[in-house]
Amino acid sequence: MANIEKKSAKLNRRKFFKGSTLVMVGGALAYGIGSARILRSEDLLLRPPGALEENAFLASCIKCGQCLQVCPPQVVKLGKIDQGFGIGTPYIVPLEGACILCRGLPCVLACPTGALDHEISEGKEAAMGLAVISRPDTCLSIKGINGLVFQLENLAEVKDSIDLGKLSDLLTGLVEKLTPAEKEQWKLKFQLLELSPRVVSQILTKINPVSMKWIIEFMKGAQQTQHACRICLEECPINEESPISFKEKIDPDSGKKIVHPIVQKTCVGCGVCEMKCPTPEPSITIVPRLKWKEVSV
Repeated sequence: MANIEKKSAKLNRRKFFKGSTLVMVGGALAYGIGSARILRSEDLLLRPPGALEENAFLASCIKCGQCLQVCPPQVVKLGKIDQGFGIGTPYIVPLEGACILCRGLPCVLACPTGALDHEISEGKEAAMGLAVISRPDTCLSIKGINGLVFQLENLAEVKDSIDLGKLSDLLTGLVEKLTPAEKEQWKLKFQLLELSPRVVSQILTKINPVSMKWIIEFMKGAQQTQHACRICLEECPINEESPISFKEKIDPDSGKKIVHPIVQKTCVGCGVCEMKCPTPEPSITIVPRLKWKEVSV
């Protein structure tokens, strides 16, 4: 009889702790949901291509994650619990990985509800937001500094070691744009039989402070660097649509001629320009949902 009572007491304790655990977990979830901020228009995130107007998007998105699963560069994130109504909905953080406007827009095709508008099929129709020159005082274009030279100089300034991965990316892009005469000088300097992106790895084995200085000085006079930074346009996945133009202006303070980037209505706010901007804090940033309108400059 005593054994039966002891067993019954143990079962009751187990039920009590199980029930208590459920209550505590349920209470925590209720507190978490109740205390989460409500995601409204003043807290807009950068949505994937074709996202409906924010309220309609939040009402239509079923948080299935299909857009994330089919995203080739895997840049789509899903909202966490602190995003209120936006929990589980897709968004993009350009600095962590911008939308590259993949051909055919697979994220749009995968959306089962039309929260990502099925009427669009090209990157130029994305309408995610708009780029803004948010820090004109640091913009290399306005300052008359070439973006490639700027990046090479920054790499060379690192005392401990040069980021060979970053340098490899820069060299791969620049060797393709060297003139035939410039390529001959590089072949002679680095003792190469040819000069193409596939021999960049050979150049990297010969990198030291002296060779880096040579590269920087050479590139300052190279044909491809004889203009101020245009990386925002050059890296744009729809640059053929001219989403950014460069207008010459006279600086009212110095009287010098400057080239000012002007965002055009063909910009869709994919975020690549923000991700690729070489300044420590991007001089150009994306404002989600912002619409373009004509202004005098």
